[in-house]
Amino acid sequence: MKKNFLTEMNIDNSIYVYEDYELQGELFFVQNNMDAIFYEGGAPRKIIPLHKDMPIKDLLFKGVPYGENTNGQIERIDHENDHKKYKIKAAYLVAKKAITSLQKENQIKLLFPDKKVTTEYNLNSFGKTLYTELAKWDFSSFHEIINFCETWGIPTGVTLSDLQEKLPVNDINIIWMSLENFYTKIHEYHKFFSYFKALNTNDFSKLPTTPKKGEHIIVHARRMLDAEIEKKSLFSYKITRKEDIPTPISVFKDLFDAAYFYLTLSIYSQAEMRLCEYCGHLFEVTHQRQRFCSVLPGRKRSSCEMAYNNRLKKEKRLKQRGEK
Repeated sequence: MKKNFLTEMNIDNSIYVYEDYELQGELFFVQNNMDAIFYEGGAPRKIIPLHKDMPIKDLLFKGVPYGENTNGQIERIDHENDHKKYKIKAAYLVAKKAITSLQKENQIKLLFPDKKVTTEYNLNSFGKTLYTELAKWDFSSFHEIINFCETWGIPTGVTLSDLQEKLPVNDINIIWMSLENFYTKIHEYHKFFSYFKALNTNDFSKLPTTPKKGEHIIVHARRMLDAEIEKKSLFSYKITRKEDIPTPISVFKDLFDAAYFYLTLSIYSQAEMRLCEYCGHLFEVTHQRQRFCSVLPGRKRSSCEMAYNNRLKKEKRLKQRGEK
């Protein structure tokens, strides 16, 4: 890996992953002692402290509904198809039991004593996996979105810092997101990643744009990737002092910010990329013997490696039965 100033960044963001996520058609807020409370039956489901000057409308994205059709595929519900029936309709994904502040933690524990609320992972350990995994998932069903969030946390949306009028800290603690906002961002990211993947695999058949007249396809892909990088605010940072030496530390607002950073870091550090022998998706090589996608947060081994080995064992058993 080629070193540059990006490789020297101190990445110590913590990501919060909640144990329970659910789809919502709309979000209701009730101001009571400056708390927003969601109710499920007779019991409070979520308590969110609100500061007095916070305009709620600025935090709520447009609640455009999405529906999961009979084929299990998500589609946006608009005036052309609002007559259709869907298995599930939703406009938001929310963490059901959000820890909102140190002051509220005891209250949360009293309300929800039976289950762990969050787990946490460090971006420095998993950032090089995140940016390829975010491109790997197609998010075509609600089940797939929730599965991703149960591993990585909510990719974008409203954070506790937004709600509590706090300066961003070195964590990403997102408690709900608008599906409309998410699909806009994931579409942009998949487009961005497609140029990167094409250049690393020499397969230019799925580029979202076409070259100018006389422009070579490789030149086109590089030009478009550079243009996309220039559009993005890759990261912000704050300076801390350690032993009287200023140290830059990243401050990412959401997982998309982090993914753009690590993808750009991969480009400028000329990281080695390979295709997974199980799923066929691109991953960044962390050790030379690596053949599969990297280990995910909360796992001890690569999911793709385990699935590949299980497939080999199954094929071996079937072969042995056939020989008998």
